[in-house]
Amino acid sequence: MIIIQLKGGLGNQLFQYACGRALMLRQKAIGHDSQQLGLDITGYNRDNGADTPRKYSLNFFNIHADLATPLQIQRLKYPYGIISKVLRFIWIKVLRQGNPPFRKYIFYTERNVYLDGFFQTEKYFIDFETEIRRDLTLRNPLNAQARNISDTIRNTPRSISLHVRRGDYVSDTKTNEHHGTCGAEYYTDALEYLTSRIDSSLSLNDLSPGHQDSSLVHIFVFSDDIEWVKTNMPLKYPATYVSSPEIPDYEELILMSECKHNIIANSSFSWWGAWLNENPSKIVIAPKRWIKGNDIDYKDICPTSWIRI
Repeated sequence: MIIIQLKGGLGNQLFQYACGRALMLRQKAIGHDSQQLGLDITGYNRDNGADTPRKYSLNFFNIHADLATPLQIQRLKYPYGIISKVLRFIWIKVLRQGNPPFRKYIFYTERNVYLDGFFQTEKYFIDFETEIRRDLTLRNPLNAQARNISDTIRNTPRSISLHVRRGDYVSDTKTNEHHGTCGAEYYTDALEYLTSRIDSSLSLNDLSPGHQDSSLVHIFVFSDDIEWVKTNMPLKYPATYVSSPEIPDYEELILMSECKHNIIANSSFSWWGAWLNENPSKIVIAPKRWIKGNDIDYKDICPTSWIRI
């Protein structure tokens, strides 16, 4: 059995699931047909002191995994009792390996394994892209408000999703020191670059706020602080501000993926919105630096086809 510990928000959970699911499929491909994937969600059953509360969200998708039982978790997570706990402490706290870069040795783990990490690169699962994309479709139809937005996106030939990540990236000092935020200049540069690629004759200077020419681009804005974006990031393109309490995050993710092109933040949430976009000619803009300081551990986070600015 493979058990993967889920932690963080929806974007992180998707990375963790995709890694575990691909490992299961990889083992089945070599004859382990009875292999199962279990999810350890015990971290969501207690208060971990996070500034932004998180909850288990994969149950809204067509995933192929079961919730692991406490006994199954104990047996795989601590197979050697107290020795296992000491080794895990050294690995995570002393060697600082809680969020390593891509490590291919995971492909060759034994059949029974407990995985604990973030696994933030498609390299862990790209060989099973078709299965992962199929798994990460919603179990139920979009709600009425999200469906209306979806219809608008699908009827907009030059739709661009733009995601602004704030939340604990701003309010929590420790999180801000690690992640930082993408400034307004990043989004301006991203839009300038992207629109020039879509139509070389289109320029920011050709448009005024509120311009409604449907033949031009239309921005669909997503954010965990949508009012801040409206006030502090005026756009020179027609824009729809999507995020609202009526649209849950897993439906927002699907709406992002329906846009023709994507401008993402340094966020696993909008990473998945862009990755799930099936437009074969999509252009994805991502920040060059994923975290503050030396982000060498994140060198594999974005597919090579994405534009880093």
